Amino acid sequence: MKFFWYLLLALQLFLVINLKAQQAWMKVDSLTPLTLDGVELQNPWAGGLNAIQYGTMHLDQDEFPDLVVFDRTNGRVSTFLTRALPEESGELSYIYAPSYALRFPKLSNWMVLADYDGDGHKDLFTSTPLGITVYRHSGAGGDWSFLPVRDLLYTKGFSSILNLQVSGTDLPGIADVDDDGDLDILTFDFSGTYISLHQNLSMEKYGVPDSLGTATDPVFIRNGNCWGNFHKGDISGFDFGVDCNVADNLTSARVEHAGNSILLADLNGDGAKDLLTGHVSNDYVSVLYNNQTGLIANFDRYTDTFPEKDPIKMHIFPAAYYEDLDFDGVKDLAISPNTEGNDGLAVDFASSSWLYHNAGTDSHPAFSLVQRNFLQAHMLDVGEYAAPTFIDVDADGDLDLVVGTGGVASASGFKGSLWLLENTGTSVDPSFEVVDKNYLDILGNFNIYNIRPQWTDFNGDGVVDLGFFAINIDNLKPEYRYIPNRSKGGGVQLDVKEVVQIPLPSGTQLMDAPFFYDADSDGDLDLLMGKTQGNINYYRNTGSNNNFSFQLESESFAGVSLNFEGRNVQVSVADVDLDDRPDLLTADQSGVLKIFHGGLWGQWTERTTSMIQMADNPRSPFLGVSLQTNIGDYNGDGKPDVVVGTNAGGVLLLQNILPITVTGVEPLPKDQLLVYPNPATQSVKVKLAQDGTIRIYGLNGAVIVDGGVLQAGQERILSTRNLSAGIYIIEAKTGDQRIAKKLVIR
Repeated sequence: MKFFWYLLLALQLFLVINLKAQQAWMKVDSLTPLTLDGVELQNPWAGGLNAIQYGTMHLDQDEFPDLVVFDRTNGRVSTFLTRALPEESGELSYIYAPSYALRFPKLSNWMVLADYDGDGHKDLFTSTPLGITVYRHSGAGGDWSFLPVRDLLYTKGFSSILNLQVSGTDLPGIADVDDDGDLDILTFDFSGTYISLHQNLSMEKYGVPDSLGTATDPVFIRNGNCWGNFHKGDISGFDFGVDCNVADNLTSARVEHAGNSILLADLNGDGAKDLLTGHVSNDYVSVLYNNQTGLIANFDRYTDTFPEKDPIKMHIFPAAYYEDLDFDGVKDLAISPNTEGNDGLAVDFASSSWLYHNAGTDSHPAFSLVQRNFLQAHMLDVGEYAAPTFIDVDADGDLDLVVGTGGVASASGFKGSLWLLENTGTSVDPSFEVVDKNYLDILGNFNIYNIRPQWTDFNGDGVVDLGFFAINIDNLKPEYRYIPNRSKGGGVQLDVKEVVQIPLPSGTQLMDAPFFYDADSDGDLDLLMGKTQGNINYYRNTGSNNNFSFQLESESFAGVSLNFEGRNVQVSVADVDLDDRPDLLTADQSGVLKIFHGGLWGQWTERTTSMIQMADNPRSPFLGVSLQTNIGDYNGDGKPDVVVGTNAGGVLLLQNILPITVTGVEPLPKDQLLVYPNPATQSVKVKLAQDGTIRIYGLNGAVIVDGGVLQAGQERILSTRNLSAGIYIIEAKTGDQRIAKKLVIR
């Protein structure tokens, strides 16, 4: 019988190795229900949003424009299809459709969707360190892609040809300023004082709008010293009556930023394009009114209070967007901060998407504020830096979620909390509900933010405890604490008054990512530290679970050394591929998940990145920066799944789809001890049907390894590295019963 099981295990491992080389490991789960405040969310696992740039285009082949948003804080594109919801009598809504985001290149700083070639499909303009790069929409119907057509755009200045620069902090205006059919470009100069007009002469030179020019023959030309006959005031406001010398019939050129956004729209129905502009130092959007149609704009008045009712007021750098977002055929006003991070820790990133409905027309709008969390209201969004973990809090046999948060601004400072998402479904049919946004009253008990929880047995009593890494708001230093779990019958029983602090190694940085794991199988927790610089440190615990003492063993564990692209690396450990060996899952600044597998602990031979099934193929999609991962079987199929927290405050669910279930062990008989593998080499796994204690004895009766308390069904790994080859006795005690088995060490 034993031979049969080992033969079966060998066959299954062979199949796993070959199957993993051919197919994806995970698929995106957007269907598991999540309820918040009594409402089932439409896009619960869309990943959250912070600083949003909006654009509409046709992603699929139906009649409705769809929605594309770019989050500046993490460089992630999210795509949403316009769909009718039958349960809501055909009302249209945006449904998260992540596969379409694969068609976008990796973006940074800003995104503008605009049709430059007049084919009826929007093209993509985005930032490059040297200015603007352009991708053309290619293909028809649902089979389309963005093809790179210009690495840089050039403009003819006053004395030479220059690359058309846009400050990385800015959002340019790309629009047909002179209504001649081609797209012109408006940018602020690098002082942030004047707007420059780069007029597109494609129509004038070629009679078609689709020329973008070249480095030797540009179609863009700098027209005038400035545009709109104004400049910014020395401290605030605007000065008008400046002669910009813009020419209406330009045929030749004359030549040439600090955080600005540009949007052109006729706001009063006079046919002239008015200007909505935000600035990095302001909490409002300024509106400048133009009294002249055509190319030569003339702005003569402004207001910083817009709209009059419920005016725009955000902590920093609000930017404006003009798109039809409520499906009535009229463009609405969307506002979101155009920032790369939470400046001063005062931005509420859970309500950073303001939508103003337009009850007027495109050229004479009438705006009214309808919500401050557009799109965010339909997804899990804890604000920023979501850090999800699986745990069965209520001992009902299914996995719940506890999510660490970045924090929210309050009178007592910027403080983080834990959200509890209870699984109100079953272990095989999960359904989550947000039941507590301040689980354990972390807000009231600690002055910390950017909380990253981990459930593991910190004190060695056989029960998982709650640990959490965080930043102390009083001294701005990282720290680690755990709360002992006093529950002995499953579930969680925690008292924050019993919190224990674990001293971290010197040199631990704010963006480091600690993960506790018994790497040397000696019965106490060691420390893997994902470093800000991209390497992974391995610290061996030379003390005990009750007296941690860390000794640095490696500064490039698993071969992960210093690297810029992989900075802010985060790690987690589990047997993801079910080959009876622990794997290493990492996430870093590249935005791509990696699994180290195919070998013994620390000796992995494979590193897989194309692991997520999207568009019928294994892909390595960009999921954003500063990700936090955790592993657990939330759908009860026996295969470890992955949950990903984003710095945008949301959560992504990834379901394990490896087409094989490998236990590698015989079924666990009632009242008996399971030991595997046996014979063993470096470690042995044990499992009991009932609560008990576990020990390994030598043939002389001496205790060689004390495995401590083991809960029913819990797996424990015991190190056998220090044992000589030979025969030992492994014994379990459950109540009055003793169970002993022979253990062979090779």
